[in-house]
Amino acid sequence: MSTVKEATAFFRSEPGFKRLFAEMKRKYESLGRVGGAVSLQSFSKEERESIAAFFGKDVSRVLLSDFEKQLGQTRFAGVGLVELLEHYFGVPLMSNKERRQAEAEERGRFFARLAEKHHWFEAVCGQRFVQTAYEADRDGLEAAVGLVGAALGYFPLPSYMRLPLFAQQVAGDPHAFDLSTLPGRLLLSALQATVPGDWDMASVESVNELLQSVGLLREDILNFVTCANILAETKDGPHPVFSAAWEANTALNMPLRDVLSLVRARPAHGGTVYIVENAGVFSTLLDTRAPLVSTNGQMNLATMKLLDLLAASGAKLYYSGDFDPEGLAMAERMQERYGPSVTLWRFSVDDYKAANPVVDLTPERLAKLASITSEPLQPLKEAMAETKKAGYQEAIIGRLTEDING
Repeated sequence: MSTVKEATAFFRSEPGFKRLFAEMKRKYESLGRVGGAVSLQSFSKEERESIAAFFGKDVSRVLLSDFEKQLGQTRFAGVGLVELLEHYFGVPLMSNKERRQAEAEERGRFFARLAEKHHWFEAVCGQRFVQTAYEADRDGLEAAVGLVGAALGYFPLPSYMRLPLFAQQVAGDPHAFDLSTLPGRLLLSALQATVPGDWDMASVESVNELLQSVGLLREDILNFVTCANILAETKDGPHPVFSAAWEANTALNMPLRDVLSLVRARPAHGGTVYIVENAGVFSTLLDTRAPLVSTNGQMNLATMKLLDLLAASGAKLYYSGDFDPEGLAMAERMQERYGPSVTLWRFSVDDYKAANPVVDLTPERLAKLASITSEPLQPLKEAMAETKKAGYQEAIIGRLTEDING
């Protein structure tokens, strides 16, 4: 038996050294050399006695250099501390710095290999969720990247397909690309990196529109637009449901799957469409028989697609929303998407005061005002920041009605 194996067997047979060796290993990993000391203050009496027997005297702490020197005075002379610790624990000894460097090099090789095979991965591998997935389960990450790579080969789809059906076709699991899963998040990031456009992954409507751009529908039944007095056409001619709803002055909830079949849309009369944020306001304005659209809070894909068609028809879009940071953000998004086709309707400071704002805005919500850069919204933004109160469009329903009737 070699000397180092004899030394290893000896120290393993002495219960007092198990804890000391673990502490010396940690000390070496921390310093990257044989140095520093291990305090024996918390060691048991039996452990301290074993260590004292090795040194031939009582010690309150053990310097690693002293242990190695003492080792040379025993029958294990010629065995270094690093060699002994490596045999004792059965692993090569490495400093924390060396380990981090080795792990970084291995991580780099892993990501480079995947990026060479899947070019889109290079653009997304730096995202935090990808790095977290690597640390948790690198094999699972590699499998998810491969699955997304296979999915990208299908795009653009020849016709619209629901996301669960697409996932079933590609992965054999309808939930494989749910946006809460690793493959789902990777798919979104891959599309964001490869599909031209300015996609905001924090925006539900932007995410849905990105998926729709390659033929995927996240939800085409519960994703609907609420409208009234709008006429529309498919490639086969006038859409009968829109026509019937107009004749009956009935509100219409049209699912995305039907909106996507439209090729044209226009106001049933006149050249203006009035868009409101809240369903209650929409319902009240139905009595005016004006062309109406409700965003029901935040715009979804069905609403955007119908408004796109209305804007393309040359219709004037008038948008009214709530007097809160979220309402201003929605108004700004309307301006960004529809440009001169949209007019901000009743967003003046006077309208804000008329809404009798009394709902306190938290500091977190007020902070959202900083992102509002639209010039027409600046006076309202400043007034809201000063009063720290929110108002709602229900309070100015009289003004909205008068505008339409007038």
